[in-house]
Amino acid sequence: MALRDRPGTEDLLDLATTQLRQHTDEGWVTVGPRGLAAALGALRPSQPVRGRHAEGPFTVTSDVLRTSLRTALDPDPRLRVRRLAFRTRADDALDEAVVELSVTYLQPIEPLAGDVRRTVADHLRTVLGDPDLPETVVTVDLLVSDVHRP
Repeated sequence: MALRDRPGTEDLLDLATTQLRQHTDEGWVTVGPRGLAAALGALRPSQPVRGRHAEGPFTVTSDVLRTSLRTALDPDPRLRVRRLAFRTRADDALDEAVVELSVTYLQPIEPLAGDVRRTVADHLRTVLGDPDLPETVVTVDLLVSDVHRP
C-alpha cells in the first residue's frame, strides 16, 4: 500500500510537497555550512603515518593506509580481512601492523601466514617508501580469529 493510499496522509504529503517546491538554490547556501559543520564534527581522527618519497617526507593517514592494504589482501580467496591496525613510534614512523583474519576452513595457516606477512610488508614498503620501512623494524602480526567456508 502506497503512502498516498493510507487514510490521513494526504495533508502530510501536500505539506511536504509544498515545502519542497519552496526550496530555492539560495536556501541551499544556508543549509550548506551547517551540513558541512555537522560532517566535519562527525569525522573521526586518523593517526598519521610517515612515509618517504624520493622528493622528501610525506604523511598518510592510517585510514588511507588501511584501505589500500585491504585492497591488496582482498583478492586472496583463502582469507577475509576482519581488522587492520597500525602502531607508530613517536615520530609517526610505522612500527607494527596487525592483521586480523578469517581463513578458509581446513586452510593450512603457516603458508598463508607467510604469504600475508610478505604481502603486507611489500605493500607497506611500496606505499610508504623503503627508507622508513626496513624489513627488520616493521612487525607484521597476524591474528586468525575465525574460519569460514570456501
